Amino acid sequence: MSWLLAVQPDPGQADALRGTFHGNIASEVVVVESLDAALSLLDRRLPDVVLLPTLISAAVEDYLLTYLGAIPSAGHVQILRLPQIECADNRPAFDSPKRRMRVLFPWWRRHEPSGPSLPVCDAATFVRDVASYLAGAKAIKREIELSRARAISSRAERRGGPRFASREVPWVSVVRLGNDQAELIDVSLRGALVQTPSRPEHEFFRRTDPNVRRRARVTFELEWGREVHATGRVVRCVPGKTGDRAHYEIAFSFDDSVGLHLPSTEALVPAKITTS
Repeated sequence: MSWLLAVQPDPGQADALRGTFHGNIASEVVVVESLDAALSLLDRRLPDVVLLPTLISAAVEDYLLTYLGAIPSAGHVQILRLPQIECADNRPAFDSPKRRMRVLFPWWRRHEPSGPSLPVCDAATFVRDVASYLAGAKAIKREIELSRARAISSRAERRGGPRFASREVPWVSVVRLGNDQAELIDVSLRGALVQTPSRPEHEFFRRTDPNVRRRARVTFELEWGREVHATGRVVRCVPGKTGDRAHYEIAFSFDDSVGLHLPSTEALVPAKITTS
């Protein structure tokens, strides 16, 4: 069943939003008050449409978009801005913008001027727009499903060189993604596949800026005490769950080849192909 996810920290607007959709949208509607709650839901299942509040910082919106872009099965998700909806009891539709930003993002401290109030949206027009986005998401999902087999057969490998599983590089004792310890799945000269218990931060999805001191990186601790650092970015992130524990399978692309000792290609044994 299709569903849409709305991020709305204002209680009055959240109630007005639910009332607007009730009986007018066949899809399931889930309204949460914070981005953290939205991301937790996104990790469990992907919606067809995400509705974002108007007062949201560009950096936070960019994180949500880049995170969705790194999830392979999120290509159909549509993003739409939330308008101001007239509340039934004629209360002010929004609390102060400063309070809204603090509810959405607890670390937010910058003062935002209130400015003029936003115009009230016609509910019927908004419902039609959302229904159109839901239909668009369904059409994109069908196209993706129909072309998946062809895309898989023709898609070039992200890492063209040989990959080595963690058991093939026993001299790598510990792997860290940023400051968090990660489990190594496989590694090549151009990238690594790791698993972590935490969702990567925003900086890990961005291209490396040489002028920024703090750069996204993977650190390999070798058994003889040496550390090898590789800067780059996350190009794929697949959220999953083992029992009650969440985890993230992360493909990290290196900016440059790393000085990491890997087995030689001559040591690889080609797989035997058997025919019946």
